[in-house]
Amino acid sequence: MRIPTAILAAGALCALPAAAHVTLDPTSAPAGSYVRAALRVPHGCAGAATTRVTLDLPEGIYSAKPMPKPGWRLTIERRRLPQAVRSPHGMDMEEEVGRITWEGGPLPDEQYEEFVVMLQAPNEPGGTLYLPVRQGCEGGKSDIGRRSPAPARRRTTSPVRRPPFA
Repeated sequence: MRIPTAILAAGALCALPAAAHVTLDPTSAPAGSYVRAALRVPHGCAGAATTRVTLDLPEGIYSAKPMPKPGWRLTIERRRLPQAVRSPHGMDMEEEVGRITWEGGPLPDEQYEEFVVMLQAPNEPGGTLYLPVRQGCEGGKSDIGRRSPAPARRRTTSPVRRPPFA
């Protein structure tokens, strides 16, 4: 039986409490499953158009593939794993995706857009996965009024486990 893992987009919070911020769809996924996650950007930054969206992935997300977006340049930054893990396809993985950035656009303040990534949720039933997102806008403005005190952390009541790679 698969128990849902909550997935939250955090970090792209507005300075004004009543304003909207980047959200994630879906908000939960079965532990260990592959999920198509859409980062929904509902507006720019104080009237300025969005020109950059950055997703920081926590350790343990071994598979993450962003969807290209016409008019936006895609950057994928990788980080080395402390030890290699075996992928579901039988290959040893020594790196994982640490950050994905879409730059370009621009996305006008009065329009909304989704930035999509396919990832494998950690195999941590009942856990919460934080996906910090930063939104950059024209003129150097940003929509990150505050950040989570511990970005990219997971809270779980069960022990942390790696995905069941053979």
